[in-house]
Amino acid sequence: MAPRLTSTSRTSTTSRVLRGLLGLATAVTVAATLAVGAAAPASAATQPPLKPVLGGLLDRHKAPADSFRGAVDSWVAEADWADLQPVASGPITTGNPIDQAILDAKQRGVRVKVRVYAGTGAPEWAKRLDGTPVAIIDEYGNTGTVGRFWTKRFGDAYTQLQQKLAARYDTTPQIAMVSISRCTTMFAEPFLRQGRTPESVTSLLKAGYTATADELCQRQQVDAHKAWTRTRSGLSFNPYQRITASGATSNDVDFAKQMMGYCRDTLGQRCVLENHSIRSTDDQGPLYDQLYAAIKKLGGPIGFQTATPDKIGDMGATLKWAVQQGAAHVELPISYKTDASPASLVSVNRQLTTIATAAVAGLRPSRPPSV
Repeated sequence: MAPRLTSTSRTSTTSRVLRGLLGLATAVTVAATLAVGAAAPASAATQPPLKPVLGGLLDRHKAPADSFRGAVDSWVAEADWADLQPVASGPITTGNPIDQAILDAKQRGVRVKVRVYAGTGAPEWAKRLDGTPVAIIDEYGNTGTVGRFWTKRFGDAYTQLQQKLAARYDTTPQIAMVSISRCTTMFAEPFLRQGRTPESVTSLLKAGYTATADELCQRQQVDAHKAWTRTRSGLSFNPYQRITASGATSNDVDFAKQMMGYCRDTLGQRCVLENHSIRSTDDQGPLYDQLYAAIKKLGGPIGFQTATPDKIGDMGATLKWAVQQGAAHVELPISYKTDASPASLVSVNRQLTTIATAAVAGLRPSRPPSV
């Protein structure tokens, strides 16, 4: 959602570089295959096998058209928390959007990424834990309400939700990964706080929000995803929008980098590092350069979402940059259906899938970069 800065090297990527990346990914895959045949530590035998990394180009909202088969095969299955658990402490509803996506994915022979909206998409009962719902507005005039996501009661409810979802879907082969979304507001981006709109900042502070409580929320939302032992969890990073008690805001990339390390240290290869802002235009500033460098340094699995159609710039250049970063999957802008042909996307889809195949635990460092 937020703007994305890129370097000039992104637009100068050549097919020779991409072929070199594919060659490297293939070599890593061979090495991983040989490693599997070696004797594994005794503790590894007790760990449930992880589902393969999700790879390729994704439609960010719904199943892609049949005409894009082979170019865009998978998609993001979106669901509001309110549609999954309308009653406090209640069961997961049957026939919900995730169930429907599983049936569709099974028919197509593909896997999907599940994104549960726990900010404005939270049920009314969760939004009213410890007080009335908190009103927010973004810089484009979109409005909504959220719960006090930084509080213990809301956190406990989110953890219970993940436990119930995992009990139901963790072994479902069609669910490749899920999103970490407790500490979110309008979008599935936990580090954004609508800090550019004073109304939202004021509402949060009046409701008891503090940056200290939010930092704890960020760690606890990762902890909640320990419930998923077979399925990977994606966490979307931006420079953290820090709000002080006085209402002043700033962008803190160091905390975002610390959280990358926390996610990998807590979930290991179950943690997919993400960002939902990539584009070819050069207008996001040096903090995003640092953010993307940190993601690349930690290595896969990595996933991206492009910026919106009016901000992405050159989609081809954006996707090439994602391949250079080592991304396994990229969510396309809604405009891909009219701005690109299936034939123009097949090669990138294949390159991303190759990277996903090579993303084997233990082949890349998983320690956080120094901050």
